[in-house]
Amino acid sequence: MLFPAEALDAEICKLRGLLQMLHEDQPDMMDDVFEFHVTSLITHAAPDQHARIRAAALAMMGEILRQPVRPRPQTPDIRLMPDVLVPAM
Repeated sequence: MLFPAEALDAEICKLRGLLQMLHEDQPDMMDDVFEFHVTSLITHAAPDQHARIRAAALAMMGEILRQPVRPRPQTPDIRLMPDVLVPAM
């Protein structure tokens, strides 16, 4: 089954979201997930779309990799209603 161009664009957007989550949480998995999904998209696209898919995906991956990763605290911040617990000055 071949995807129409609109469906391919939607799937590339979904891949962007997935890669952004992996960039934050599991960066070591990004390459494998990227290759799997791009290959899957290419196998479901017409041959004239293959270069466009790969170019869009590579540009997207580069853009995501250039984004800074937000630092994660070493300990969880579990405070219930912290404003209530802080004495007013």
